Amino acid sequence: MPKGSTFANDLLKLIFQAVAIANIADNAAASPLGNLYISLHTADPGRGGSQTTSEASYTGYARVPLVRSSSGWTVTSNAVSPAAAINFGACTAGANAITHWAVGTATSGSGKILYVGTVGGASLGPFSALANGNITLPALSGVAVDDRIVFDTVPGAVLPTGLTAGTLYWVKTVSADVITIATTQGGSTVTFSNAGDGVAAKVVPIAVSTGVTPQLTTASTIVDD
Repeated sequence: MPKGSTFANDLLKLIFQAVAIANIADNAAASPLGNLYISLHTADPGRGGSQTTSEASYTGYARVPLVRSSSGWTVTSNAVSPAAAINFGACTAGANAITHWAVGTATSGSGKILYVGTVGGASLGPFSALANGNITLPALSGVAVDDRIVFDTVPGAVLPTGLTAGTLYWVKTVSADVITIATTQGGSTVTFSNAGDGVAAKVVPIAVSTGVTPQLTTASTIVDD
């Protein structure tokens, strides 16, 4: 069942800004978290994962704490984003392609994931897919051939069989508000066994190598669907 939009904002403010929801919920009375911890990931950690799932492994990486307040987070229109850019440790060795970021509860180890966002892109909103592989994205603006894109479920939606939540796909063709996708750049069009729907997001991976300092900008947004 979908949330009311006012309550969705209230819930995000409770989690990210420690603001009580009147007559429903207070911030933890005993030992409330002062910070949330931001992690980087090389793949979608999944709904059942922890902050160690597919976590960045380059030398110099560490999770970044961000205070639970309006100085740490901006909440508006059922979405949350960092109030300022988040800089991670510079890479001194190794290499990663960062595709996702997570908000969790621990500075290290198997922290509980609260929310997951995609890197460098934006939410494209709801999509619908036909068995022939045509995917309609009403919020298509900015999507082009060879862009990277991920799909996910929301309450009441069912992904078409053959489309995997969290997998990074390539956009193969774009025609008005309809796209097709492939598992490799320029590869065969992915088709499905049935129609389906859900939500989509664009991803612009961060290529990390020696000397690179990964950053999440204030445009890094998580939408509470």
